[in-house]
Amino acid sequence: MSVARWRVVVTAGLLAVVGASGSPGAQPVPSAQPAGPRPPAEIAVPEGNGVPVITDGLFSPGEWDDAHRLALTASVELCLKQYRGVVFIGLRGSGPPGPSDLFLAVPGGPVHQLHVSAQLGEAVLPAAGDAPPLRFGYTPGWYANEQRRDMREAERLEKEGKNPIEIMIATSYPSDGIEFAIRRSKLPGARWLMRLGASVLDGDKPAWLVHPAATSERATEGWQVLRFD
Repeated sequence: MSVARWRVVVTAGLLAVVGASGSPGAQPVPSAQPAGPRPPAEIAVPEGNGVPVITDGLFSPGEWDDAHRLALTASVELCLKQYRGVVFIGLRGSGPPGPSDLFLAVPGGPVHQLHVSAQLGEAVLPAAGDAPPLRFGYTPGWYANEQRRDMREAERLEKEGKNPIEIMIATSYPSDGIEFAIRRSKLPGARWLMRLGASVLDGDKPAWLVHPAATSERATEGWQVLRFD
């Protein structure tokens, strides 16, 4: 496992700005507003067959066989399914991800930021103004696997003089990615809007992944639509 796996990426979401151009000789016209990001195709979240997802980040055999799968990069995959009022969202990569955030909203509703790192936390983001701090340990209606380490072993290695990165790599429990379990009742409605910002490994290189690309954290324009039929 490389040191790069544990770099914390704090890059903000990217913004796509598309300018307007005119043909030669055309009369001047008022500047057009930048075009917003184009949303990807809606995803109809399939009803699962009852095989449970244990939110340990291990993507055990059979857990996601009944899920809709979407390749986000050559080595990172998004998995989606629902069962008996619970929505399961998985981000599977080539190894443990770094700090990541899942943003969810219903059309016209507030944005919920579900944060995963060494602790879980949540915030409800206003449309404008300062964002509130994350409320760590607060996970109403949802859960996911946090980044976990063997703290007894970490203490031993610290006494041996190992540096923090070496300790983190040596003591982190195995994980393939992030597995979310979210109650449908948390965001009532037949449509959810979703955005993902995650520190991942793309192959063997650290990367900041945003899906859908070029979207922002507070404006839901261009976000992935999840449909519950």
